[in-house]
Amino acid sequence: MASVSIQHVTKQFGTTTVLRDFNEEFRDGEFVTLLGPSGCGKTTMLRMIAGFERPTSGEIRIGETLVSGEKTFVPPEQRGIGMVFQSYAVWPHMNVFSNVAYPLQIRHTARKETEDRVNRILEVVHLAQYAKRLPNQLSGGQQQRIALARALVAEPELLLLDEPLSNLDAKLRESMRFEIKELTRKLGITVVYVTHDQTEAMAMSDRIFLINNGIVQQSGTPEEIYNHPANPFAADFLGKVDFFEGTAGNGKIHLTAWNADLPDPEGQASGPVQVAVRPENILLGGPGEGIPGVMTRMYYLGDSTDCRVRVGETEIRVIGDGFAYHRFREGEEVSLTVRSYRVFSGENVEEQLKIRT
Repeated sequence: MASVSIQHVTKQFGTTTVLRDFNEEFRDGEFVTLLGPSGCGKTTMLRMIAGFERPTSGEIRIGETLVSGEKTFVPPEQRGIGMVFQSYAVWPHMNVFSNVAYPLQIRHTARKETEDRVNRILEVVHLAQYAKRLPNQLSGGQQQRIALARALVAEPELLLLDEPLSNLDAKLRESMRFEIKELTRKLGITVVYVTHDQTEAMAMSDRIFLINNGIVQQSGTPEEIYNHPANPFAADFLGKVDFFEGTAGNGKIHLTAWNADLPDPEGQASGPVQVAVRPENILLGGPGEGIPGVMTRMYYLGDSTDCRVRVGETEIRVIGDGFAYHRFREGEEVSLTVRSYRVFSGENVEEQLKIRT
């Protein structure tokens, strides 16, 4: 079993509280991502699971074993985990093959099995052709992949990854996301992954834990957090979103700047509200098909069209498909249909958004 149980963990550095009452369970075989802005505490949590930091209070268990507690502390080398840091650490005097094989050699794994496992993992990380090269003959991204391969080759039950793809180019980073996910799923490895990249989190995770200011703002599947954000910070951090002021009552929400009404999804809001609208959840149409507006700007992005539409007193961002660029023209009348949105109480919305930075 490689579940991770974190019970009321708080971490302080001096008078600064980095994590506050973190109380979560990561299930066996689950791919969990700790997501949030820089300085939110996600890497500190990873380092406490690994044993490189001790909690100020609370307990951490890996499987049934208490590894951090008031009177208990198991050192990192006895926790049976694999870890890859953002700053890769490879041995400069060893070639790629030897770097990756090292965890198997210190376990006295049979030579043939070592060769087979190393060669297989080098194929996965696209380094098979560089097996005999030294690290200083490779790029930073390739050295990062050596570190990743070295952690995976030992097939640990628990793998901790601290932004392991940050030094890769965009195309390789995209392919590696799916390869890491598939490999760890095939091996049945529990993964705790740290990133501030929302696309990585969405693509790879079974569950996301969204952290800000040391507090878990929301946890859930990527679909749950994206489509049902618990608060304005969650809505703003994951994906693109715009907030509009409105007044709720009688089952409707009047958007002041739009001079238009939307149905209240739950029919219970009253008074000032903020409506969070994702630009891809607005449909473009011809005149008379919805809320009237004027197309002011269009940006062709190939698979999508990024538009700005003037509605009432405000300009609204709308992301349509690539064909929208040829269907509409700047300066012409269009209409908008809002398919999905979230309604938040007007109180504390500005404060929620401010803490992102």
